Amino acid sequence: MYKIREIKYSTNSISIQVYHILNRKRVVVRHIGTAHNEQEKVDLLFLANDFIEKASKQLSLFKNNQSNNILHLNQTEFIGVYFGFLYELISKLIIQIGFDKVKKTLLIDLVIMRMTEPASKLRSIELLEQYFGIKHRRQSYYDSVKDWLPLKSKVESITLSFAKKHYEFCYDILFYDVTTLYFEAFEEDELRKNGFSKDNKSQQPQIVIGLMVTKEGFPITYEVFSGNTFEGHTIIPIVNKFIEKNAVKNFTVVADAAMISAENITQLKKITLTTS
Repeated sequence: MYKIREIKYSTNSISIQVYHILNRKRVVVRHIGTAHNEQEKVDLLFLANDFIEKASKQLSLFKNNQSNNILHLNQTEFIGVYFGFLYELISKLIIQIGFDKVKKTLLIDLVIMRMTEPASKLRSIELLEQYFGIKHRRQSYYDSVKDWLPLKSKVESITLSFAKKHYEFCYDILFYDVTTLYFEAFEEDELRKNGFSKDNKSQQPQIVIGLMVTKEGFPITYEVFSGNTFEGHTIIPIVNKFIEKNAVKNFTVVADAAMISAENITQLKKITLTTS
């Protein structure tokens, strides 16, 4: 049986301990703390009784003081806040769509972090630990990123299946537009190039993203183009790929006027004649 011991060192110093008797000797199980006034002593006695209740499951002969309902701030330390509910909510949405089938935990965590607070990939790794208590090594990103690009086709197939099942998508109508993503750098390469920036970052290299969505706004396919690509030159390649991949017969696409040039209309008619 656990018992509480009070050791008085001086007039204003009392130590509170929890102990039990083992082989006729007093064995200290937990030093609860040292009180310097009557209120601190009362608080420590509450904590001692709470420890005994949880550690031994022994019942008290006296009235329950409900020590579990008391938070003693002077015995606690603030270490931070984790947004576990937000992470769990987005994770369940990802699982419902089927993206968990890609089996890339770091990639999915980066997507969740991107939705929570957009940042660079390496910064996102730091934020994952700060916001959700999830740790990934930076080296894990460098080791894994080369394996993510081939996942594009699988991710699109999962998305398309979800749209068919839950939105009754049947290729009847699609909406197409482009956006730009800029990089925190000033050097170009084969893909990242300066161009017309929708983010007003004309001095920084960018890429152009072409995206097609259903009439409900659910994205089902995308393509990446170099940053200096004119948006009107993106619609034909992405439409072509989508039709070929999904063997589409009837197809309607809605886009901005910049996309619907005379040349593009001619190309779209040729695609229609080929597939019909």
